[in-house]
Parts: sequence; structure tokens; C-alpha cells
Amino acid sequence: MKDADSDLLPDLYTQRELDKARGRHRTLGRIEGAAAVVAAGAIFNFLGWIPTILVLGVVGYLIYRFFVKPRKSSKDLT
Repeated sequence: MKDADSDLLPDLYTQRELDKARGRHRTLGRIEGAAAVVAAGAIFNFLGWIPTILVLGVVGYLIYRFFVKPRKSSKDLT
């Protein structure tokens, strides 16, 4: 199977090496995801659900406030 971007890249690696790297990456991603689920479960179990949900809500709001929502300049307030 030929990738759309394969013409843009130099031939540094063989297709077999690329397939092997993709397989390892996929496996590593699954391991990291499982570790994140276990860690979140341990935190929920240790702290309890209500404080954890509140903290996640505050963190989510702060991320929204500082990174997603556009900031108004001082000229817009007058």
C-alpha cells in the first residue's frame, strides 16, 4: 500500500521497517492508554469522585479560558 505522502519523503527506510515502526507505535499507544486509565482509576479511588470531578472541571475551564476563548483587548471594553 502506497501512502499519499510517500513521494515527498526520501527513501531512508524500507517498507518493512516502516511497518514494524507503525506496529510498535500502535502497541506503545495502547500501553500508554491503558496506563492512563489505570492511573485515573487509582486517583478516582484514592480521592473520590466528587473532588476529582470538581478539579477536572476547574482545570477544563482554565484551559478553555486561557487557550480557546479569544481575549478581548482593552480597546474593545471602551
